[in-house]
Formats: sequence, structure tokens, C-alpha cells
Amino acid sequence: MRILDVGCGHDKLPGAIGIDRSANTAADVVHDLDRRPWPLADAEFDHIRCQDVIEHLDDIVGVMEELHRVARPGATIHIRVPHFSSVQAYTDPTHRHFFSTESMGYFTEDSRYPHYTDARFAVRRVRLRLWKPYRWLGLDWLANRFPARYEKMFAFLFPAECLEFDLEVRPRIQPSASAAEAVR
Repeated sequence: MRILDVGCGHDKLPGAIGIDRSANTAADVVHDLDRRPWPLADAEFDHIRCQDVIEHLDDIVGVMEELHRVARPGATIHIRVPHFSSVQAYTDPTHRHFFSTESMGYFTEDSRYPHYTDARFAVRRVRLRLWKPYRWLGLDWLANRFPARYEKMFAFLFPAECLEFDLEVRPRIQPSASAAEAVR
């Protein structure tokens, strides 16, 4: 199984190919992740980890397209990002984006916004990770059981530490014949 660790830093997954913008890391490939295409072959990886990295990048849609390009069909992608309620989201001045439990819905087959990209993923798991005191009280379980209600009503009372997504790479959306004819 081929594994890619995007933005690996010093915590690269054992056996993975690491890509990071800094040569002062465990990266096997040193590359600015905001510059696409990444110097990786198409459909090369079975699993990709993006842990605490995509919030630093300029273009989330472009990153998702690049992840789709380098992943094999059916590959899994694990993404960890700061939740919008987390103090960590705002502490790091290099963070450019914050996320909600619905953020990856823009890239699914039934997206309400299919015009952003044709790269598609199935969301297999979304997990809010609350701070330890809230987990000890069982609020982590409640937030994950009712994520929309948590985000709308309770996120800033009981803030999350981070958010994790597990995705599966799906085929790109093919334009319909009528849409292709309309372009001509």
C-alpha cells in the first residue's frame, strides 16, 4: 500500500512518502503545496494523510483536486483541521481557513455546488474532537451525534479542538451530454 503524508513535518507516518514545503522536516519531497501540480504521479497512492496542513494552504478546492489526482480510485484520505470554534484555529497566524462538519460536503457526488470542481469524494466519517474536559463529560459524544445542532447552538460554549474527515476517492463527475452541447 502506497501512503502519502501531505505536510508531514517531523511526524511522518512510518512507511509513507512525505511531502512538505520545508526541507527542515522528514519530507521525502520538498515542494510548496500551494504550487500545483505537485511533483507526484497520477493515481499513485492508496492512502493519504493531511494532518494539520490544509488550513495553511491558499486554495482548498485546488488542494482537493490535487489530492484526487494523486490518489488511486477508492483510496482513503484522512484530513485533520481546526474546527471553527477552536482557539487553535485563530492562534496560528499562518492559518487561512477554518472548517465545519459540512465543509467536505462541497466535494461529494450530491454536492449542492458541483460547479466548484469535478473531483469527488465520499465522506465516510466526520468526527468532532472536543477538548478533554468536555470529552470527560460526554459532550464529545453528543456533538458527534448531533453535529449540526452542536455547531449552530453550542460550539462556542463547548469548543472543539479539531475536526477529522475520512474520505474515499470517487470518480470525477462527467459533464452531461446536454451540458457539453450547451458549451458548443
